[in-house]
Amino acid sequence: MKECKNIDFDQKLVSKHDLPVYGKHILFTSPRNYAALLGDLLIQRGARPVWMPTIEIWPMPDYGELDRVILSLSDYDWVAFTSENGVEPFCKRFQSLGLDPGAVKNTRLAAFTADSILLEKNGVKVDLVPEEMSPRGIVDELVRSGVNSGRVLVPCPHVSGVKEPYVVPEFIKSLESIGMTADRLEVYSTVALRDNKKIERNMLLNGEIDIIVFTSSAEIFSLLDQIDKAKEVLNQYTIAYMGTFTAKTGTEAGLNVDIVPKKFTMRSLLEAMEAHCRD
Repeated sequence: MKECKNIDFDQKLVSKHDLPVYGKHILFTSPRNYAALLGDLLIQRGARPVWMPTIEIWPMPDYGELDRVILSLSDYDWVAFTSENGVEPFCKRFQSLGLDPGAVKNTRLAAFTADSILLEKNGVKVDLVPEEMSPRGIVDELVRSGVNSGRVLVPCPHVSGVKEPYVVPEFIKSLESIGMTADRLEVYSTVALRDNKKIERNMLLNGEIDIIVFTSSAEIFSLLDQIDKAKEVLNQYTIAYMGTFTAKTGTEAGLNVDIVPKKFTMRSLLEAMEAHCRD
């Protein structure tokens, strides 16, 4: 697959020759809080986005448990974030409780690059950012740092309407396999959507899509439920995945894995789609 390097997403005048996804219908299933960025990037590169959200992300109805954990955060050696959706409520409740960022000085934090930036904007120092932007990358970095014990808090979603993706359970098992005690804490909600999106669904069923994009495992499970597990409907298209964990879910579900970006960013995802379309 050819590489697309140094794409200038701010350049306004671009020839069709330099827009390999120009005019292509690209269906993506991201929830609202991720969809805007991906949709905007697709439009900039000349694609015709088709947004068919299959999950929604919402705050928890009550943050009493998170507040109790934050107030006794010194009980934990580490907090390991695997999603910006986990970072945001942590920062907000931290501020609502009137705590100084220095209150976490005895607890170390692990997060991916984008999430670490959000944490540090809120005055919270991040101690570990893995080279590989995945939960497995966090575990590998802990091992390289000589960590083989301790208690770790894992902020995670409450999943409803669809089976829980394996990402968090596998992450916890991996942490425990290196000698750590892992506690999961639900800090946001992932809910499967069952809305009848007639236009988007008909495009999908009628062969009118060029590329399908999944940015999380829950999106895959929910879309398969909506089309009665008919994976052959999806496999007639090129399928792109945001990250290796999501791609693994696609493989296990019997779906094609055509595009996986090298970096865990929306821009890298689009660059990988453009490289694929240049072949």
